[in-house]
Amino acid sequence: MFAKQQQEWVILGVTQNGDVFEVPDWPDRLCGMVANHAHGSRINYSDYLTPAHINGHPAVILQSRLAEVDPVSYALVTQFVHDNQLKTRSGRLGEVTSKVMVFGSERREYNRG
Repeated sequence: MFAKQQQEWVILGVTQNGDVFEVPDWPDRLCGMVANHAHGSRINYSDYLTPAHINGHPAVILQSRLAEVDPVSYALVTQFVHDNQLKTRSGRLGEVTSKVMVFGSERREYNRG
């Protein structure tokens, strides 16, 4: 699904039809698969899969290296994108892989530890 030569992908919270993907907290749930759960219920997201917000929409930043480091998690992420028909684009400044909108600015909201 994702070209391995591309280092970074953005999974957008928008479907191929242009609808907002309305599942609550989907980026946190998806990124929680590979997160470190520290003491005191604090979540430290992985460098390979991190939640973000792009123009007010939830999104996930995926590093292609996840395929090498954790192939099972990578397969689950690609299956999730396919099953829910989510839009993706190459990198945070890349073009959307299908028609409709291109998001510009973004704000990352996660803890790195």
